[in-house]
Amino acid sequence: MRTIVATCAAVLVLSACSGGDIESRAREQAEKFKESMGEAETKALEQKATPDQVKRAQEALTAASEYQGEIDGKLDAVTVNAIEAFQRSHGLAGDGLLNDKTTSLLDEVLTKRKDVRDPRAGSGQPG
Repeated sequence: MRTIVATCAAVLVLSACSGGDIESRAREQAEKFKESMGEAETKALEQKATPDQVKRAQEALTAASEYQGEIDGKLDAVTVNAIEAFQRSHGLAGDGLLNDKTTSLLDEVLTKRKDVRDPRAGSGQPG
């Protein structure tokens, strides 16, 4: 009996909502989400990084097991969160910004990955 009542209540709620109501509620939720984002994350998402810089960072973050998203050069919340995690794990302030220190550490990750794949890299021996 409880299941039937709950199902009826859900149907009534859904049928009472028009498409416009759902859209406006979705907009309200999106605004609340933006407001709840920290200032640092907002700043990180608005940073002026080129798609090539972001793609390289995503590649390095993937190699460092900090990023599992698509390597597409798009600076999104998933990428910023991965940058923040990487920064914290390397003793930096986790602000999500691709600053010089973070970029340098990410480049080291890529260099190490290359050396692991090709042990002759950096050894002076011909490839």
